[in-house]
Amino acid sequence: MGQGMDRHLLIAGQGRAGSTLFYSMMQHALSGFTMPETEVRAGGFLSLPGNVCTKRPYDIFDFAKLAEAAEGRKQLDLIVTLRDPRDVLTSMHKAVPDDYFYSADLTYNIHTPGGPKKTMPGLILVHMAILEALKSGLLPRGAFLLKYEHLVADPDRIQAMLAEGMGLDFHARFSDFHKRDVDASMDRAMNGLRPVDGKQIEKWRAPKHRTRIIDQFTRFPTLHDIVIDLGYEPDTSWFDALREETADLDTQNVSRVQRRAGL
Repeated sequence: MGQGMDRHLLIAGQGRAGSTLFYSMMQHALSGFTMPETEVRAGGFLSLPGNVCTKRPYDIFDFAKLAEAAEGRKQLDLIVTLRDPRDVLTSMHKAVPDDYFYSADLTYNIHTPGGPKKTMPGLILVHMAILEALKSGLLPRGAFLLKYEHLVADPDRIQAMLAEGMGLDFHARFSDFHKRDVDASMDRAMNGLRPVDGKQIEKWRAPKHRTRIIDQFTRFPTLHDIVIDLGYEPDTSWFDALREETADLDTQNVSRVQRRAGL
């Protein structure tokens, strides 16, 4: 790449993994980059002069085409959003209040006529697209892998890592991102603008999500490999323990009902 070449920061990867939260932090603090107010396709901005930063998780599927379009024109850098798949699979969205938003096979498209429908690729296909991008050979400077858990635990540490590792300049602190107004669509995606406090981690462990987790990991066993590959578990013993605990609770509930019925 030539010295002084314009840059494009591409934020893409797993959905429901804090991309809107992170983009809002970048909008608040990043210097020297044009940033659209809302989520947009990166392709339409690669021809614009100057440094640009865009966010759209599904742009990960177009990474090879975007890299080809940027070649010789802009330095393309990829920031990949990641999160514990179990929290992704149990996340909710204001646009679909009565169902889990993201599944292993499909996820909701909130822009379909007649209301949200499950027509978009789910967690497994997105994970495969991430792996293809990372192994493509089109990232000579590598990619920044951004785990949601690290972002909400210490956003200012992530900011310092971006400044050092990607040569970015900032004029404000990530942790103060909630003090600015955001577009309504971004506020909805974040289920409301608020400071990060770390409470969003491991929400999948709540009893109300047991059935969901067991169903998804039973029907899509490859989810186990993804959880292990991303470093969230060393093996599948957590799932065996969850199933055993759920079976014990079911047995206790049956016994309780039988006692009440005098059986």
